[in-house]
Amino acid sequence: MSSERAFVLALVVLLAGCKIEEVAIPRTKSRLALHAVLSATAPNQVMLLERTRNGSVTIAGTPFELEGPFGSDQGIAEPGATATLVAPDGAVFIGREDLNPGGTGAGVYRFPIPGVLLERLGTYRLNVTTTAGESLTAETSVPDAVAAAASEQGSFDRSADALSLAWPRAAGARSYFIRIETPFGPRSFFTADTAVRLTGELRNVDVSSLPHVFIPGFPQAVTVSAVDSNFYDWYRSQNGELSGEGLINRVQGGLGVFGSLVRVRFDELTVVAPQPEPAAGIFLFTGTPGEQASTPYTRLDLYVESHAARSDQADALSGRYTRQMRLGDVGCPVCGLLGTARRGHIELAFLRDWFAGDTAELLTAELRGDTIVGSYRGHGGIARFVRQPAGR
Repeated sequence: MSSERAFVLALVVLLAGCKIEEVAIPRTKSRLALHAVLSATAPNQVMLLERTRNGSVTIAGTPFELEGPFGSDQGIAEPGATATLVAPDGAVFIGREDLNPGGTGAGVYRFPIPGVLLERLGTYRLNVTTTAGESLTAETSVPDAVAAAASEQGSFDRSADALSLAWPRAAGARSYFIRIETPFGPRSFFTADTAVRLTGELRNVDVSSLPHVFIPGFPQAVTVSAVDSNFYDWYRSQNGELSGEGLINRVQGGLGVFGSLVRVRFDELTVVAPQPEPAAGIFLFTGTPGEQASTPYTRLDLYVESHAARSDQADALSGRYTRQMRLGDVGCPVCGLLGTARRGHIELAFLRDWFAGDTAELLTAELRGDTIVGSYRGHGGIARFVRQPAGR
């Protein structure tokens, strides 16, 4: 037997005798997790109480519901707890759980104290006791600032404008939290300054695809809030994927945040942009009286949100559509839309509201001169929308 063959045979025998050791990773202990932020503009104060995931419960994702917010993050609600909020003057408020007949609302506790009554620079203490006897406590002090209860309305031309925001400094504020609502999810960040300038070309780095923050055709809320140290430290820190450490936690007996904020600025913008492209502009439905009566949508306001980087790609469209409301209809009469246009071919997603992930209807169409002609996926039939002259 040659030396090479002997070596190969020895290697095979060695590998055959090897066995990867199976080691069971011990299950971590589930802990209480708290999220509660006192808000000076809220009608009441809300606390979310759940447990950290440790593999002991099988999670099945469900659609987000306001009455059952744990479905959105696949959390494990902690029901039946006793929760009290002690005000600076010693007054005690009892948290009532939002239990509904359908089983939603578990783990959501509300305290009957409106934001306008929150004492500035006063310390509030939260006490929670679970049905198993576990205790959780935390404290927060509300920044001293005047709350912006009503919004400032305005129009924002993404192509030419920059949004300049300024506000007075607030005593007791650790930082200021800027949040911009977008159809792809919010863009948020902290600043120590009392003024910021946001350009129309700002990108949303909180979303992996890096879309623009300001989307033509959409209403977008911009808020500035003075926040305490608990809020700032919790949301600026991150949890290590392997170590599980890194979050700055000031909740005793569990994990999470008990913070406070005062909204000091609230702007609601209608975002617009020039509409020189053939696929952009105001398009009105046209047809016979019978078609007019049966069409679900009567108007399209279209913008080219982003031009394609290459000729083989489609331009991105954005805008809004107007519904023909009938008796019993619910939802918004004017909602958002997103779509694409390439070489006269147009596809539009009619959103159920203003969120990119919730589509109510799809339109596949062709642009023929000044007319969009196509059909809906769900409603069926032929749709014709004619572009209106500029300035109409």
